[in-house]
Amino acid sequence: MVLDRARTGTGLILDPLATRLKGVSPNLLTLASFVLAVLAAASILFSTVHSAYLLLAALLLIVFSGFLDALDGAVARVTGTSGPRGDFLDHVLDRYSDIALVLGFTFSVFTTSVPIGIMALVGVFMTSYLGTQAQAVGLKRNYGGMLGRADRIVLMLIALIIQFAFISPASGTHGPELLSLTTFDWLLLVFAVLGNITAVYRAVASWKQL
Repeated sequence: MVLDRARTGTGLILDPLATRLKGVSPNLLTLASFVLAVLAAASILFSTVHSAYLLLAALLLIVFSGFLDALDGAVARVTGTSGPRGDFLDHVLDRYSDIALVLGFTFSVFTTSVPIGIMALVGVFMTSYLGTQAQAVGLKRNYGGMLGRADRIVLMLIALIIQFAFISPASGTHGPELLSLTTFDWLLLVFAVLGNITAVYRAVASWKQL
């Protein structure tokens, strides 16, 4: 929620770059963002104690994916090509990107609880769904709640940094644990709890407006 509120100020940064990319299709940027997110998910999934560099690769891929995801809208706005088809494609690929990343964390060797990952997937999906569903019934898109998409991305980056920092290939150490949960377990638990709370909050808020 905190970072999603900052969307209105991103134009000052993105619009000048978007102006330089007038010849690039916004849909192409959307697709590129999706591909990078899938590659990031694969990097997380196949990372091990002895291939920890994949965690750093995932971090960079997520950063560039998020940047392109913001840039596609800026290019569409600057070039006057915004429309329902581009918006639809963006939402579809964003959801697949979210699913890929959550699954990458869920089935990583650094995660010990698949059920937590499943609950996280529900929370992430329902949060985004209820945000856009408000639009579908004639309301403004709902960015309210405790955990928006931008917040999730930042938390993923933090989790990747922590996990990478504490890996010790020499000793085979997988990283820090707190209450028998790994860094990735805690990340997914936050997604599960705060994601579902956010989803309920958005549902109630939209219901009241209706």
